[in-house]
Amino acid sequence: MQQGGATDPEPFKAAFRRLASGVCVVMFRRHGRPHGFTATSVTSVSMAPPKVLFCVGTGNDSHTHLSVNTPVGISMLSVAQRPLSDRFAGKAGAAGYDDVAIVEGCGGVLWLPGALAHLSARVAALVPAGDHSIVVCDLEAASVREEEAAPLLHFSRAYHGIAPLPVPIAEPSAGTPDVSVERREPTLVRR
Repeated sequence: MQQGGATDPEPFKAAFRRLASGVCVVMFRRHGRPHGFTATSVTSVSMAPPKVLFCVGTGNDSHTHLSVNTPVGISMLSVAQRPLSDRFAGKAGAAGYDDVAIVEGCGGVLWLPGALAHLSARVAALVPAGDHSIVVCDLEAASVREEEAAPLLHFSRAYHGIAPLPVPIAEPSAGTPDVSVERREPTLVRR
């Protein structure tokens, strides 16, 4: 087991590599052109009013272009969209994202077609948190893809899909305690 003190970042990083996270792309316009980045830190915050957050490093180029009232589109990726995760994880380059299919979603935000779900939001606050900012957004709209698909996950420095858990070996009869059901850890499928 890897251990360390509060100032040793390696155990901290190693622990969070063990947390499977859904992969999203956060998009907005930068100088009128599409811009975005891959994020595994997207989470819901509140239902009343609906809020979502993501985190972005203060040294990240995207950070300098996010401010209160910036409209953002969040695309929750499927396993088939792994190349898009890779594409938005790196620098945009001189051509930006001209090679990527992008659609305009609710409120004019940018989305990646084919994603499992899309969120339209507007930045409400950037909260400094060490070498990152927590970006809190007001949710304006959400849409979900009709057909089922496996989510793209990031776990232990690699991409994964997800497989359903096995069904119980035997169903307990009425009045019998649930002792014959096999329980297993979730199975991640490496892609």
